[in-house]
Amino acid sequence: MKKTNSFILFGRAFKYARKDFWVSVQVLFWITVVLAVVFYIVEHTIQPEEYANPWDAIVWAFTRYIGDPGHFAGKGPVTLVGRYIDTVIGILKILIFAVPAGLVSNGFRKAMDEDKRRMHLEMCRERIAKSFRRTVNKATRYRVPPRNLSLVTLQAKKGMTENDIIDTVTRYPEFRLRNLATSQVHSERPQDRLVIEMIPFDQQTVDGYAIERTCYGIKIDRKSKVTIIAPTSGTECTIGYFSYYVAQFGGFNFISREFVENVDDPVSFYTIGDDSRHGVREFIDDIKQLSSSKDHWNIAMISSDNMYDTQIHIVHKTKQGEETATSVLSEEQFQNFYEQLTETMNGKHRLACDVDDKYRPVGPKNIVVKTGGGKENSGFTMRISYSVTTWMDSFTPIAVDIAKVIRQNMEEEGKREFTEHSGWKLQGNGFGVNETSNN
Repeated sequence: MKKTNSFILFGRAFKYARKDFWVSVQVLFWITVVLAVVFYIVEHTIQPEEYANPWDAIVWAFTRYIGDPGHFAGKGPVTLVGRYIDTVIGILKILIFAVPAGLVSNGFRKAMDEDKRRMHLEMCRERIAKSFRRTVNKATRYRVPPRNLSLVTLQAKKGMTENDIIDTVTRYPEFRLRNLATSQVHSERPQDRLVIEMIPFDQQTVDGYAIERTCYGIKIDRKSKVTIIAPTSGTECTIGYFSYYVAQFGGFNFISREFVENVDDPVSFYTIGDDSRHGVREFIDDIKQLSSSKDHWNIAMISSDNMYDTQIHIVHKTKQGEETATSVLSEEQFQNFYEQLTETMNGKHRLACDVDDKYRPVGPKNIVVKTGGGKENSGFTMRISYSVTTWMDSFTPIAVDIAKVIRQNMEEEGKREFTEHSGWKLQGNGFGVNETSNN
């Protein structure tokens, strides 16, 4: 945490005072002009040679502020009103220095308070980041950070105020505020519960791959034949976290939309409408760059409400006009994947799957289709219930098993065997390796 340079502090103080300073200058100018006109009216009659026109009076009034070093002004006033005006201008001369000094002083106070607040929030930032310390999952022995942290927990354990937490989350892009009530349906009688999620903005993953920060979010290129796409990470609870770990455990590429530029007018990255909107074109181009071969698989992971008797919904049918096709090039390979997924999820986790049942076929604007699904590569959408991604304690082994099934069926030959990485068991903060982690 660096202290602010004195020159920078002065510049910020002047910036804060600039508007008030400009207003005071304008008020002073017009008061002086009005006084000069009145001065001319009363003095012209007595001293017509000295004050032949209003301009002479205006020059006299303004040169009074600086002591008339060039002797431009005429003689002083001789009328009683003129002397009163001279006295008022003398008082204004004092205010010329006093008012700006007060404004700049107030600006300094604001700048110093802001600097103090910034340093305090930087400390809060570090403390919140350390709260996302990776802890061991008993089922897998892998270390993962919490999916989220409640504001109440941070207040109780860290002693931070609610305003400190919210201001920190608002200020720093690696955090975002979520209401877990949005991950429940009305029949579950959801109650508001504010939590903080952490975004994977580390320098690299624990398995050594660079986490590239983009205008829309993040990209990880593991040179895999599978790319996990998280188009709704910026708007849906926990799905970005879950998708990230499916990609990590499977050794897959990962592309995630983390930023929402305008919450009042959000842009869909799952169903693409206007390619020219902020970040959409870059998002599409990066997916295409990673999935340029016909044996590549793009898998879009998004959330599903807890309203069905199945928890994992696969959509691979596409609707174009009156015709229905699929977004995969090898139906046999896809069916093998789905059968194994169904068996694994039901047998190990008591989760039910469906394919093209609960959700209708996607259109040409779907992100998987938009990036070549069914023509230039293969792909499908995996909708996962919030009950799995947000509320189940066993989300880590579920993510591991989904990654295993995808890898065994869709990775290139010779890389389909599941392998652990030593970095998955290392202690640290956040998702990967950064300046504050203990790796």
